[in-house]
Amino acid sequence: MTLETKVGAFVLSGLTLLAVAIFLLGDVSFEKRYTLYGQFSDVANLSKDAPVKLSGVEVGQVRSIELVDGGARVVMSIRRGVEIYNDAVFQIGSTGIIGSKYLQVDQGSRAKGAIPANSTVRGEDPVSIEKSLTKALAKVEKLLDSLTKEGPRGSLAENLTETVANVREMTANLNDLIETTKPKLERAMSRTDEITEKLDALLAKSNTMMASLATDKGAVGSLLHDEKVKADVKETIASVKEAAGTAKDVFGRITQFRVYWNYDWRYEHAVRTSRVDIGLKISPRDGRYYYVGGSNLANLNDEKRGTKVDYAQPNRIDALLGWEGGWWDVGVGVIRSGGGARVTLTPFHKNPLLGRISVTAQGHDFGRNRTVEGRKFTKPAYDYGAQIKVQKYVTVGGRVEDAAEVPRYQTWLKVAFEDTDIAYLFGMVSFGAAGSKGRSKK
Repeated sequence: MTLETKVGAFVLSGLTLLAVAIFLLGDVSFEKRYTLYGQFSDVANLSKDAPVKLSGVEVGQVRSIELVDGGARVVMSIRRGVEIYNDAVFQIGSTGIIGSKYLQVDQGSRAKGAIPANSTVRGEDPVSIEKSLTKALAKVEKLLDSLTKEGPRGSLAENLTETVANVREMTANLNDLIETTKPKLERAMSRTDEITEKLDALLAKSNTMMASLATDKGAVGSLLHDEKVKADVKETIASVKEAAGTAKDVFGRITQFRVYWNYDWRYEHAVRTSRVDIGLKISPRDGRYYYVGGSNLANLNDEKRGTKVDYAQPNRIDALLGWEGGWWDVGVGVIRSGGGARVTLTPFHKNPLLGRISVTAQGHDFGRNRTVEGRKFTKPAYDYGAQIKVQKYVTVGGRVEDAAEVPRYQTWLKVAFEDTDIAYLFGMVSFGAAGSKGRSKK
């Protein structure tokens, strides 16, 4: 092989490698595609080569973003054979609260016909997370201010005030009931203390008696030399010890319960509507609780706002069995009328400032297979978000619901407070139930 042949082969190999590198790095594709143009007022940091997703499935890419007539024009390259109908909705989506951006297309109706190639469509302006949090904090401040002022008829502040008034009236009635029964209860507790002292003395004597029963010395030992009599006496003394232990355990239950009211208000920006969750958290002892309540509470006759389809199902039921520690909280049971689990983590719970920040995630309805508003749902519902405790009773944050199917961003407000009167009532109920069991024993 001559020198010229070797040089030519080397140059040809280099050019071949360069062509392959340009093909791979330049994302060159021989797939047939057609072009659509989207006009937006703000693309919210959408970047070139971002994916275009139709109903959650990637069908193309963003080829370029241009500034046209004071707005942003997004050039989309769509796979040939994918039809997008004329009433489809184009918007900027996100894989999470701080995740990467993509162009989301919510498919329209087949009856409206497909959008022709090289057409220009109008996209919906995205909602900025920073602006949403700012507006949410402003609304929270306005809400807190309105609690001490008279608002318009039917406003949230007035409804919340009426709810708190009803709760206060209920607790006042409970207080009256407790005050009525308090003298009798105090006498019963005083009498119980006397019974406990006598039981302690009886237990001390029973221990001495049991020691003497172990031998056949003395009159009692001789009397109980009969094995049948000895077994009967031991059984009687064991029953007395069991009754004394049960009494002490029951008295401790009266002040053991802790009860909290929980009110969640979430505003979903895509459909421009709010959702409300109300529940009761009952903690019979440290590290354990039960939660019961309702979620997505709504009036079925209310008219929908906005142009988006609302896939959330109203008036669901929550019922959870939970465990909690210093920085974690885990609950399992029923979430929005479907089996599920919930986890809340506060990694810096010991820090006075960072301890106010928590992250939460939940999954439910794992066997979902239904059609809602003309759309098929087959994946479980996954929700996740973050929250900041701004005051003892008030927490604000943001969350994404149904991330696997139709992710929707929501602004979140939580109000929670402890109700000691209902906790005392639960203690009394537990005392009565355990007392009835004690009386039913032989």
